[in-house]
Amino acid sequence: MGRGRIFKRRPLNGDQGTTVAKQKRIVVLVHGWSVRNTDTYGGLPERLKLEARRSPDLELDVHQIWLSEYISFHNEVTIPDIARAFQAALKRELGDALKNQQRFVCITHSTGAPVIRAWLHHFYIGAGKKLPPLSHLIMLAPANFGSALVQLGLSKLSRLKAWFEGVDVGTGVLDWLELGSDQSLALNLEWLQRGAGCIGPKGFFPFVLAGQSHDPKLYDFVNSYTAEMGSDGVIRVASANLNYTHVRLEQMAPAPDKNTALGFSAPRLTPAAPTLSPAVPLALIPGVCHSDLRMGIMRSIPADATPNATVDAILQCLHVATLKDYAAVFDAFRAQTAEVQQREQVEDRSLIGPFDHQVIMDPCCMLVLRVRDDQGNVLKDFDVLLTGKNDNPNGLPPGFFIDRQRNHLDPGTLTYYLNHARMTGAPAVEYKGRQLRAALPSCEQLGLHVIPYPQEGFVSYQPATLTASAENLANFIKPNQTTIVDIVMRRIVREGMYRLTRDASPEDFTKQPPGTPVA
Repeated sequence: MGRGRIFKRRPLNGDQGTTVAKQKRIVVLVHGWSVRNTDTYGGLPERLKLEARRSPDLELDVHQIWLSEYISFHNEVTIPDIARAFQAALKRELGDALKNQQRFVCITHSTGAPVIRAWLHHFYIGAGKKLPPLSHLIMLAPANFGSALVQLGLSKLSRLKAWFEGVDVGTGVLDWLELGSDQSLALNLEWLQRGAGCIGPKGFFPFVLAGQSHDPKLYDFVNSYTAEMGSDGVIRVASANLNYTHVRLEQMAPAPDKNTALGFSAPRLTPAAPTLSPAVPLALIPGVCHSDLRMGIMRSIPADATPNATVDAILQCLHVATLKDYAAVFDAFRAQTAEVQQREQVEDRSLIGPFDHQVIMDPCCMLVLRVRDDQGNVLKDFDVLLTGKNDNPNGLPPGFFIDRQRNHLDPGTLTYYLNHARMTGAPAVEYKGRQLRAALPSCEQLGLHVIPYPQEGFVSYQPATLTASAENLANFIKPNQTTIVDIVMRRIVREGMYRLTRDASPEDFTKQPPGTPVA
């Protein structure tokens, strides 16, 4: 792979002499983390040329299909670095076309989505420019909120060749991809505020295509993430989805409380109104995993006209030209996602072992909990308990919890992965004439209890509770989505830490006990 370039032209098979009367869109394909070879794109480049010839209204410039080649497996390289390199490559390779107002379609895979989104935010959205040269951003299995696999450790990740197609790692990129990273949350919170104004003919149209299937040949029986519910073996659907929610919870100020040993408490967390992201079409593609040659969402695309669900979805995206078109695709993809999840609800794993074994694949969701104090400090020592009815942790249904990770660079951030069906209820599941699971009731209410440390001393914290309610359940638990929950705790400074005195007689003031909280 040439390190001095980021794009490589796909050979055109003798069609260079065709005259293009109407200016058409360039196509740029962007790969994911640790890719070392452009075979990762499978037959997609040739398939796009074929589809453009079959359907001229796609308006794709088949002479200009560019394949990205970028370095992601050097530890010093970060996603913002790659985004800057992408901008330089655009100017170098496509500068004349872009100056002539020609626009490009970008199709990304996995980490390619954060790269292009970082580029958009740095050079356009964050810079106040509303008209990027990008017309459509089609993200295949995007790591928009990261991947649970990152915490396996660098040595293990380097051995997962079947998924990542590489043998080296890049810690600079992996730090972004770890669940709950500051970088990913900053990008997503910025999109939450500014994204709606960027979607449309004068901006660009974003789309997410994801899978939730697993190739039996790729099961890792030691690592459950490779066959995780609601995941393609690398990226969770909830992590790919650009429809998400942000909720802020603030702890009350400490108040006198005769029922506590300290004489004060701050027991309530108060939620602000949730903020919803702009609506972005999400389509679940049936029968695809992350990057396998046989089932990978991109790599398995055939170059010929063989029917392919990923190609069908890409073509739907490329035909969008107006906000009305965009809304229609959103509705169509939502219906497709529901149909695919219903069809793929039972995964039969009997094929990989001697026993009859089926796994129910429910829709899932992620909660990213960031705990800070009101002075902006990261809380490093705390517990969080999710609660059900009567604020009881035992009020939550069995099997609701799937996974929890604490970000290794930010100990104040936890990511919970939960079974949505277990939380909100679901019909009975039948398979081949027998019932695999009875109907599930809803837990009806959701709350949380934060227990911070230290709770004594001159500077301390106090536990606080978000009272369980049906409203919290609806706001926090959404199928196939992530909810970012910012929890702001009160940093309590107590009387006695600083005194002024006119008494000049010697006194050891360090033995004075802490008093009541200062304002």
